[in-house]
Amino acid sequence: MSLPQDHVVKPEHDNTDAGQHTENTLMNEPAGKIHTLSPVTPPVTTGQQQWHQEDSINLIDLWLELAKHRAIIFTSVALALIAGLLLAFLLPQKYNYTSTIEIGSTLTQTSSGTAPQLIDPPETVLAKIQESYIPLAQQQFRKNHPDSNALYKINARTPKGSQLVVLESKGAEKDSANYLQLLQTVTQYLLQDHQRVMNVYQAGLNNQLALAKIKLDEITDPSTLATQQKQLESQLNNARIKLDELRDPRVLAVPRQQLENRLAREEKQLTDLKDQAKLIKARYQRLDEIDVLLKQQISDLESQIGSSLTQRKQAIGNMQSESAAMAMLLIDNGIQQDRTRLAALQERLFIDQQNLRLELEEKVAANLRSQSVQSKLIDKTNSELSRLDIGNQRALQRHQPEISKLEEKLTKLSADSRRAVERQQQTITQIEAQLNNLKATRTIAPPMQSLQPTGPGKNLIIILSLVLGLMFGIFAAFFASFLSKVKQQKTAAN
Repeated sequence: MSLPQDHVVKPEHDNTDAGQHTENTLMNEPAGKIHTLSPVTPPVTTGQQQWHQEDSINLIDLWLELAKHRAIIFTSVALALIAGLLLAFLLPQKYNYTSTIEIGSTLTQTSSGTAPQLIDPPETVLAKIQESYIPLAQQQFRKNHPDSNALYKINARTPKGSQLVVLESKGAEKDSANYLQLLQTVTQYLLQDHQRVMNVYQAGLNNQLALAKIKLDEITDPSTLATQQKQLESQLNNARIKLDELRDPRVLAVPRQQLENRLAREEKQLTDLKDQAKLIKARYQRLDEIDVLLKQQISDLESQIGSSLTQRKQAIGNMQSESAAMAMLLIDNGIQQDRTRLAALQERLFIDQQNLRLELEEKVAANLRSQSVQSKLIDKTNSELSRLDIGNQRALQRHQPEISKLEEKLTKLSADSRRAVERQQQTITQIEAQLNNLKATRTIAPPMQSLQPTGPGKNLIIILSLVLGLMFGIFAAFFASFLSKVKQQKTAAN
């Protein structure tokens, strides 16, 4: 990239000075040294270097420009100082108004003992204050002061890891009474809410304490110990009587006799069922004999009917007299009677006999089922007889430890009563400790005004006004210089 010709600067150098410099150099060199003389090359200044020289800021020029427009700077500083003084002395000072509340706690039973539990977690308390109590207090204040349109803002926060709630507000000292009243109102709302919970919890503990004291009076009453002793003695006597009954052989004789009688009845019923089964089987066998007899009678009738039919055919061929006709009628009448008897015998053989067989088979099946049931009843009765002695022995074994246990209770009755009194006294002590350790929600510090005003002080305001005035004055001086140069260039151009 080549530079424009008008930007290349070729400075003029004095050749005489260059020659003099060369002679001095040669004179200072040691003798005998050969030197090669070359023409002196003057330094060359490029256009880029010239641009850097033109763009560089000259502090002297800046100072001269500022000195030229010092009136603007002094005016800006004076105006800013006046504004700062007015702001510092006329602006009302603001104070902090705070109230610190400690959340109350109760005691709850845990696996390791008792542990404190807050009435409400800090997050819940903070939400109640921000969403309910502060708007309610502001509304109440507006209702009591309808002429006041000011909105007194209150902030609430909970320090991390603490059980405290801090109410904060900031305002002028003339509104101190209003801020303190609002803080006190919000605090009272929270205290009343937590006091309601505390009253319920305290009433429950008082009720428990009263019941515990009543129970202690019952335990320490001599009549209570005597009643318990009589009850144990009565139970012990009943247990001993029961043990004697279990050991008495006559006690087992009655249930054994009952079981034996029942077994005899059941065995008799089983024998009767077996006899009935034999009779039914005998009747069933007689049915076979009747079948044979009926079949023989049917065969005879069929043969007789066949013979009668042959005689009838012969009689038809000899129908020449009245006697032959009479014989024909007698033969037909006999054939009809034989056929009626044959039908009756066949009905008895194929229908009645089969029905009797089915009926007897059903009776046999029912008899066998009854025998099976009766056999199971007999087995059960035999099992109960065999278990009678075993059950008695087991009852004795179970009853003897019960007697020992009752005797031990009777022996330790006084000691148990004393320990029960100690436990009840300890329970009363724990309930009283819970009542005494109830910590209600309270105000650690009532609503109060800070001793010193908040925000920047007068000196800081004045110093800031001076600094801002000086900065604005310098900026205004540079801007005025810029406008002056623009005006000069326009004049030169015209």
